[in-house]
Amino acid sequence: MSDRAILLQRVLAWSNDLMAVRSLDQLATRLAQPPAADGESLTGVLLLFDPRHELRHLAAGEGQQPDAWPGLRFVDSLAGVAPGYGTLPTPWTGPYHPADHALLFAAGAGCTHLALLPLPRGGGLAGVYNVGSKGGPVALAALEPAWLEHVSAQALASVERQLQRARLLRAGVVDPLTGWNSRHYFLSRVREQVAATVRRSEPATCMVIDVDGLGSLNEKHGVAAGDAVLVEVGNIIDAQVRASDSFAHIGDDEFAALLPATPSRLATRLAERILAAVRAAPIAAAPGMRDLLRVSIGIAGLDPAALAAGLDRKATADEWLSRAQAALHQAKRAGGDRYVAG
Repeated sequence: MSDRAILLQRVLAWSNDLMAVRSLDQLATRLAQPPAADGESLTGVLLLFDPRHELRHLAAGEGQQPDAWPGLRFVDSLAGVAPGYGTLPTPWTGPYHPADHALLFAAGAGCTHLALLPLPRGGGLAGVYNVGSKGGPVALAALEPAWLEHVSAQALASVERQLQRARLLRAGVVDPLTGWNSRHYFLSRVREQVAATVRRSEPATCMVIDVDGLGSLNEKHGVAAGDAVLVEVGNIIDAQVRASDSFAHIGDDEFAALLPATPSRLATRLAERILAAVRAAPIAAAPGMRDLLRVSIGIAGLDPAALAAGLDRKATADEWLSRAQAALHQAKRAGGDRYVAG
């Protein structure tokens, strides 16, 4: 395989890694490690234009310390960072000069060459992804313009996705532990579905899913291991629900799914798929140890024939969710690893 082909593979792997990160600090760490050719020693930093400090406030709101991040920084202005930096039209590559580039990489970083990749947005620049090499020229900069645009676009899309996640966290829509919809969001969706069921005269189903034995796993391997298992189980469940369904982490070891236009007798098919998928997937409970876990599921339907116009949406939604949780408790009392439709 040629050196170019190897580098392109690493660019694609780096892109996939960016898409998989779950927080701004993880993203900053990955941005600090650009895709490199064999023998290259690279460092990277993305400078984002943040004149009103909104992005810094979002990062701080996640409990992060952005000033200490290795690969992501926010600046009030791009102009003056380096010669021509604020209006960089196309990627630039060349030698590192401390007098010109010290605001990108300190002289002590040992950079000898740079590649500066602009991140265009709305006729201006959202930022610049800066790659420094401690040896010769940056191999990445020798790729075709389309590949450099790909690297820039991936960096910008990844950071914007994490910033949007931070906005949603601030609004209470996203659960900070798992990254899925929050209990607050789910309860809002349940109330909206009550109104939609009355308006359209079509059924819906609420499903609550609990990870069996997660408390014991926390005691044995620690809370961090339990949180990792919760995320992995959630991924398995999320892969089974339809795009039209709403899926959320509603607290502790419980997830919930809202199935519009679905009677409870049909929702049991989804429950069976979830049970089978979890049974078939060994999950890393601790380093070097994979366990087969189980879940229990409670199902409750909402029948439009039983609802009346002008009802109290909140009270009806709370009662509906309570019926699903009561069915869940029946499933757990029966030994778990099953569903009960209430």
